[in-house]
Amino acid sequence: MLSLSILFPQTSLMSQKPDSIKLLLPGKERGLSVMGTLHARASVKEWSSQKLNLQDISDLLWAANGINRPDEGKKTASSSTNAQDIDIYAFMEEGIWLYDAKGHTLIPQAAGDHRDLPGLTEAPVNLVLITDISRYRYGTDDERIGWARINCGIVSQNISLFCAGTGIKTRPRASCPGAEKIRELLKLTANQHILLNHPVGYAKL
Repeated sequence: MLSLSILFPQTSLMSQKPDSIKLLLPGKERGLSVMGTLHARASVKEWSSQKLNLQDISDLLWAANGINRPDEGKKTASSSTNAQDIDIYAFMEEGIWLYDAKGHTLIPQAAGDHRDLPGLTEAPVNLVLITDISRYRYGTDDERIGWARINCGIVSQNISLFCAGTGIKTRPRASCPGAEKIRELLKLTANQHILLNHPVGYAKL
């Protein structure tokens, strides 16, 4: 399995954005049964610093909110009015990427290690879930935020179940101490709201 660290020339990370990452096809046969996954699901607070490999990242993001019905452009996570308002940003040592479900690709957003902003852990990846409520066709801002929280919860559960079923560890967290810095770094608009984050990694031995 490829480690993500192979993909990045370390000397260039401080001066420019990392490259896009074309993800691998999801391994749809891996993992426990549905009931076995529910039995195994648990939140953790400690992780190994070992990096996830590219297949793990690819499967994790597809399970979280990837496209499972290409003809319709619909995803593994349902969303109110099919707004598809939840974006996933992957914070890793080498930089921050936005998951593009249509292309099953990670799009670079910023270079450098910003994993401390959602809350420092040893986890090699932190998935930050951000809604863009402008994608709703109607509703007040308060109504849209309410729908977005439901949609975010569905994506969060997908992450948790994928991790439980594959032996990877995670924990959903609403706290985000560096939220304002994240907003600035990612140039978020007034319609974009940080809702949850998921540190993800292997179990600490």
